[in-house]
Amino acid sequence: MYLDFLVKIPEAAGKITYRKRDDSCYVYYEYDRIYDPTRKFTNVKRAMIGKQSKADHLMMQPNQNYLKFFPEVELPEEKDRSLRSSCLRVG
Repeated sequence: MYLDFLVKIPEAAGKITYRKRDDSCYVYYEYDRIYDPTRKFTNVKRAMIGKQSKADHLMMQPNQNYLKFFPEVELPEEKDRSLRSSCLRVG
């Protein structure tokens, strides 16, 4: 689930990658590399941290993984949800 605000894409040199799927571009963070000596190959561990904004390519819409890997980043104030319709009910 994506959060309801935009943040600046982190500037971690060599750790941020992008993958394009359909018309969206997703931002991935590389958090680990494991070398396999038998195969002589490095396995890269990545996690998706958000979705790149279409309006501004330096901003992204973060998800829960972003909060896990970048806890020190200041987040904007949450929006007030009291403006939602009172007619929405579950059950």
